[in-house]
Amino acid sequence: MAATTLLTVKDFLGQKFAEGERVELAQGEIVHMGTAGARHEHVKSNILRCLTAFTLERPVGRVYVDTMFQLSETEARTPDVSLLLNEQIPSPLPDGLLEGAPALAVDVVSSESAAELERKVRLYLEKGSRSVWIVYPEQRVVHVYLPDGSGRRLRGSQVIELDWLPGLAIPAERFFEGL
Repeated sequence: MAATTLLTVKDFLGQKFAEGERVELAQGEIVHMGTAGARHEHVKSNILRCLTAFTLERPVGRVYVDTMFQLSETEARTPDVSLLLNEQIPSPLPDGLLEGAPALAVDVVSSESAAELERKVRLYLEKGSRSVWIVYPEQRVVHVYLPDGSGRRLRGSQVIELDWLPGLAIPAERFFEGL
């Protein structure tokens, strides 16, 4: 069995990929991400609208879509939607990746395995995220994870709230409008 050479983020960024190919670096290995379908993108758009409306009303930070973050020397991940608090936004902005985890990382489930999703949640929280949301369009459920190991499973009119974002109150069903 041949040994696999693990890539650093610097090596990874030097790789050539096909135009539009979605890839991440996980534990030094390139992971090819599937192409997101219309339902996935619709849910992502709903989440983006909710979080953007919140940050326009309360300018606590910025919302990003499909932005890659360097989480370690061998990890570069791209949440579907993320929120950086104002104090996390470097000035000037780098040309390359943002370093560290976003305050909020949101992934809309399409093809990832349960084990991979669990690993991503742990990674974001270990690297500094204050919350991770995993959104399941088929079940119309949002799992909210916190660094202390607690979490909630929300659906329908149940409201997503975070202590560190006063005023945030989004009914879970808003993410699934139009499906």
